[in-house]
Order: sequence, then C-alpha cells, then structure tokens
Amino acid sequence: MRITRRELLRTATLPLAPALADAAAADAARLKIRSVEPYVIRIGNRRDIVCARVETEDGIHGWGEGTTPPTVDAVVAQIRSLGKLLAGQSAWDIERHWRRMYITEENTLGGTLYAAISAIDIALWDIVGKKLNVPVYKLLGGKVRDTLRIYASYRWGNIPRTAEAYHRRTKELMAEGATAGKWDPFGAYPGPDRQLPTATLNEVREMVRGIREAGPAFDICVEAHGKFNMASAGRIIKMLEPFDPFFLEEPVPPEDVDAMAALQRATNIPIATGEGLQSHFNYRELFARQAARIIQPDAARTGGITAMKKIAAMADANYVVVAPHNPNGPICTAASMHFAASVPNFLIMEEGNTNTREYNDIFVGGWRATLAEWPVPEAPGLGVDLTPAFVKDHQVKQL
Repeated sequence: MRITRRELLRTATLPLAPALADAAAADAARLKIRSVEPYVIRIGNRRDIVCARVETEDGIHGWGEGTTPPTVDAVVAQIRSLGKLLAGQSAWDIERHWRRMYITEENTLGGTLYAAISAIDIALWDIVGKKLNVPVYKLLGGKVRDTLRIYASYRWGNIPRTAEAYHRRTKELMAEGATAGKWDPFGAYPGPDRQLPTATLNEVREMVRGIREAGPAFDICVEAHGKFNMASAGRIIKMLEPFDPFFLEEPVPPEDVDAMAALQRATNIPIATGEGLQSHFNYRELFARQAARIIQPDAARTGGITAMKKIAAMADANYVVVAPHNPNGPICTAASMHFAASVPNFLIMEEGNTNTREYNDIFVGGWRATLAEWPVPEAPGLGVDLTPAFVKDHQVKQL
C-alpha cells in the first residue's frame, strides 16, 4: 500500500510530539542549576586564575574561567551575585542566561562583570557538552579544522638584545618545532609622553633582524602593549616593514580606534587588537573603522564562548581573522580551543602559560601539545576538570 507524504508526516510527528515535549521538560528539570561557586587557583608562579564551578541538581558540573588581571576579589563577588540570579534555572538556556546576566547588571558594565559572565558562560557550555556526551566544539557547529596553529609566547628569555643572540635563540625554538612566536621587545613603559627612545628603536631593529635571518619563514609577532604615541608607532611600523612581521599588536592604546585605524591604513603589517574589549557590542566600532586586520578576543574576559562566536561572525563579515588572546589559565585555554576549532576565520592562537606539568592532569587524556599546533580536545564538554584534590592543593582563599 502506497503511503502519501502527508500521511507519513502525520503518523511520524503527531505521536512523537508529546513524548519529545515530555523528554525536553524532563531534561530541563534534571539540568537545573543548583550552585555557582567561585574559585581562585594558582598554578606554578603565575598570577591568580579566577574560575567558576557550576553544578546542576543532578550532579553534572562544569568549569569556567573569568581571569582578568589584576582584578580578583571583585570578579569573585560578581560570580557569587550572578550565581544567585541563575539558581534554579535550566543550564540548557545559555543564550538566555547570557542576556539576563548582561541586562540585570548593566549598571555595572565593565571588566569585572564580563569576566564573571565569561566564567559562568563557559561552565554552562561545559555542562551541556557533558550532558550530551560530546565535546563543546560539536555544539558550536562542529570542526572546521582538526589542529590549531599556535605561536610560542615570550620564549626568548633574558638574552642579550643583539641580532646574534636572537638569531641563535630563534634557531633553538625552530628546532623545538615553533613556527611563530611573540614577545614585547620594547621593554618598560615609556614616560608620560609615550615616546620611544631612538636607542631602543635601533635595538629592536637588530633583534628582529636576528629573528628574520634565522627563520625566513618564521612568523614574527610583535607586542607593543599599547605603550606609544602616534609618532613613535609610526616609526616602529616603518622600522618593522622590511622584516615582514606576522602582526604588530596594539602599537597605540586600544581605546582610540581612530588612531589605530590611521596606522592600519598606513601599513600592510596587520595590526592586532581586542584583548581588552568586552562582548560583541564593543567590537562594532573597531570593524566599522577597519582599525585592525586581526582581532584577539579573550574567552575569559569578553563574555565567554557565547560572545566569542558572535565576535568571530562579525569579524568574518568584515574579512578579519581571529587570534584568541590566551595568557590565562587552563579553562580559558580549553574554551579557546573549542571556539577556534569551530570558526572558519581562526588564524592562530597564543600559547600562553601552558608549559606546566599541571596541564597534563587537568586535560582529560593528558596535555598533548607542541610549539607548532595543538589537537582539538575530544572528551565531553571542555575536556578539562579540576579534581577536588587539585583544587585543594592550588586554591587561594578569598573573602
């Protein structure tokens, strides 16, 4: 007997609809948020890492991170405040909770709030991934890539500021597998005039020359930490151009979008910025002014994975690539990895402070990384966990 498409649809969907609705309601009930607890931990000699542990009534827990140095106590207090807001709510509703946290506390907009939102948002993605028994990247649209390119961070160390020393050290890094690296060669912050001394400019020229001669294909990432005025930034750009750096990060303070846009228009060196911008709302002007060719959102500061995906989509619409800022802790690293795996316009990621044995205990299945690339975590959720024993050994007591 031939069954029509209409009959097939009617018989296939009607009996299942109540069952699906009941199952969805049951899942929501089982995934209610029971507690949101802040933790501050220290790994090695690094600064404090601010985390949130969110647990549901059925015992599934997730970890998130909201590290935004040097603020610690204020973020901890904000996590506690937002936790009261979310108690009893369904952990499934991540977008709804992001908006509610943002709107409820918008009178306190700033780094503290966004760091707290980041910590809770990341933890909720971790919970949902564990609930569904899939890695977070599958919830974000799946993989665009299997491995993530990284750049080595600040691995030149305390060596002489000469071309020869930087040539030798770069050869060593390349032998260890590095294909790109970043450091700030400019030293201490200048005086109130933000002027770079000519002597320092000449030193940096030699250092960069040493790196380039050691590795003609090595990608040189130069950090300036927003230290300079327009005059000095222009001189830095002119000095760097013959060495074809991969990017120049924040040659002027990032709050002046017009100044950064003027510098970007004056050079083919990609200018990178964005580590201090919170949420997709604050990236709008940067894209509108075409002030940077590489953006660097920080998963622990800008609003978590939810905000990172929106920022990446905005960047993609403006033909801008993404290089996540990642100097924080292991949970931020894991969240950034899942994000990076899932977006088409990912470029490269900061290695950050990952050269520590504790990462092998935190990442499920161990920490398998090189100085060139990282594999995407495949364990459910973020693929990380801080055991009670680990927390006890590394926790910093807070008020």
